[in-house]
Amino acid sequence: MAKVRIFGSIHVNTRSVVEDDLRAFSKGADAIAVEQPRLGETVRSAVGLVLRYPFFFVGLQSIFVLQMPLYVLFNRDLLSAEFLAARAVAGERPVHEVDRHPLEILSGRSPLWIVGNWLTFLALAVAFPAETLVATGLAVGLLVVLTTRFRYGIRRPTIVAAVVLTAIACGLLVVDLFRTDIGASFVGLLYPVGGLVLLRLTLEARNEAMLEEVASLATTHDHERLCLATGYAHLPGMVERASAYGLTTGDVFKPRWRASGEWADPDTLLESDDRDVRPRVETAGDVLGRRAVATVIDWLVIVLLALSVPAALVGIDSARSIGSDASLGALTLLWMLLSPPAYYVIGETAFGQTVGKSLLDLTVVRIDGSPCTFRHAVVRTAVHPLDFLPACYLLGGIVAATTDYGQRLGDLAAGTTVVKLEAPPDDRMADDTGAAAGRRDSAAVDPPVEAGEAGRTPTNDR
Repeated sequence: MAKVRIFGSIHVNTRSVVEDDLRAFSKGADAIAVEQPRLGETVRSAVGLVLRYPFFFVGLQSIFVLQMPLYVLFNRDLLSAEFLAARAVAGERPVHEVDRHPLEILSGRSPLWIVGNWLTFLALAVAFPAETLVATGLAVGLLVVLTTRFRYGIRRPTIVAAVVLTAIACGLLVVDLFRTDIGASFVGLLYPVGGLVLLRLTLEARNEAMLEEVASLATTHDHERLCLATGYAHLPGMVERASAYGLTTGDVFKPRWRASGEWADPDTLLESDDRDVRPRVETAGDVLGRRAVATVIDWLVIVLLALSVPAALVGIDSARSIGSDASLGALTLLWMLLSPPAYYVIGETAFGQTVGKSLLDLTVVRIDGSPCTFRHAVVRTAVHPLDFLPACYLLGGIVAATTDYGQRLGDLAAGTTVVKLEAPPDDRMADDTGAAAGRRDSAAVDPPVEAGEAGRTPTNDR
């Protein structure tokens, strides 16, 4: 059984620091495998993936455009720090590139993903043609720059091109900030959010793809000890699944940004990790119908909230002036913008549910069954506009219907899901003797149940 050491890395980091860490960590390894996804093996396959998933393609490229200044500043290249370090410290040892591109992983899933991508992309193109054209142009331009860098090793011209693309993107961002059209300014954020959702959605599949390739390399090239350099987000999933691919996990490496990292024990890493993406509760059936009804109820409540305060302000202002028309209009606009997200964040953080979910016996939990926190509720709510596209939560509904645990895009980004509340089994039919004995036994070994904890237990939506 081959032994693999997993080197966690931050893609944008100081090259000299990463090189020193990897040189020490990979000592004794027969080969180095490094995370390096490619968009298709050929130009034709790459174009095919782009045409299938235009929204996610632009989203992924948008993330890289935002990161480019850091890549150029700290990596002095457009390639990841661990990839550059692996080539620098390998010496005579082979360096193998592993991983699958997120769009390639998506191509093996339901055709509804293609439909949802095109509906979202076309909706944005119709509503915001100029912004969509610019974002698509930057994405295609960046793809050409990276392809040139990978295939021909041309470095300086690609750095110049990256700087030019970054300047264009920053200039457009500044222009958007001074525009009065809030929707046009906001649309630019939807693409990076879509890219982040895709990365989260395909994380585990990429872990499995890399482990499978490493196991194949160990068998094909007779490597007994390998070092795998990959992004730090991949570490927990890889450590957990390595044995399923015939690999023994040695030490792992936890990075620091612009500073030397530390070695860690795999078991310690798993114990401290809270990002397990697989629910640990038994599945409880499909609740998408309930969620749809709960959403309708929630929107009715939101409309009432959004209109009630402005109506009250108008009534107060008619009796006693509270300011100019501009002040009243500003307060009304601020309330109507903030009340919907506040409704979701406060309800899901404090109670785990909104009014609609409460009426339908639903609650929001983290993917491991633990309560939804403020941070998770904020992320979940922030992606609501993307789920709503092109209208009536169509994209979110498609994603929820095709994911294993009924997660919409906001759930995938936040690591949450919606579960059904069920009453515990009714034991009133038990005979008096058995019930009394059960109560005595329970009193002897079980702590008292706090108020509010009894009556309902969450089971997972699938």
